[in-house]
Amino acid sequence: MKCTVATIALAALVSHASAFNVSPIFGAPCALRRSSAAVAPLRMAANVPILISGNNIEVTPAIKDYVNKKFGKALDKVGKQVTKCDVHLIYDQNPAISTPNHVEVTLFAKGATIRAHKNNDDMYATIDEVSDTIKRKLRKYKERIIDTHRQGKAEAQGVTEEEISMFEEFNTEVMEEMKKSDIVDVPAPDMSSIQTKTFSMEPISLEEAVLCLEYIDHDFYVFKNKDKGNKVQCVYNRNAGGVGLIEPE
Repeated sequence: MKCTVATIALAALVSHASAFNVSPIFGAPCALRRSSAAVAPLRMAANVPILISGNNIEVTPAIKDYVNKKFGKALDKVGKQVTKCDVHLIYDQNPAISTPNHVEVTLFAKGATIRAHKNNDDMYATIDEVSDTIKRKLRKYKERIIDTHRQGKAEAQGVTEEEISMFEEFNTEVMEEMKKSDIVDVPAPDMSSIQTKTFSMEPISLEEAVLCLEYIDHDFYVFKNKDKGNKVQCVYNRNAGGVGLIEPE
């Protein structure tokens, strides 16, 4: 069977990740997942529930309060667009690792899933860094909503003028913070030119797909999983190390 897969396939999958399970499957992160994880009760930032969990680290009240403080302001201005925020804290017990504190954040939004990961030698500094990254990604997400709303597109239906005003206020604040920190804005990708590749997609196993990932120049590999009824899935190299799997539900 011949399939056409654009180089933006991974971005398309991730942008609809609210309908996907995303999980690490190979490498050091898996070893961390097998250890006991501490899960904090859901907290609310505005109307967005925040679930804080941890591996190899005690999620203390001080850490929970700090996470809620850092993400509270950003999530307070998302309207009804973001439905949940997952914050996962990891301490890598390998003594050879100089930056053992990892923070992975996932925001479940309408039409997109927003993710960020940072690591540092201090957990609080890591939370600061990933919070800043999430705010910048939220700005781009809100810019797209503002643009589609102005253009009268169907995907922006239900967004109120009050929410648009709130988004614009948030985006202005983030831009000012970026200027103070000398952070250069990354322009949106050019959608006018999409490179397309066509190749044979024979059903293979998950293990074979991970091997294929090592043979190509991309950070992801789309395949048919023969052990899952030839379901289309995607393996990718995780920023935190190891390999992740994206599978449609």
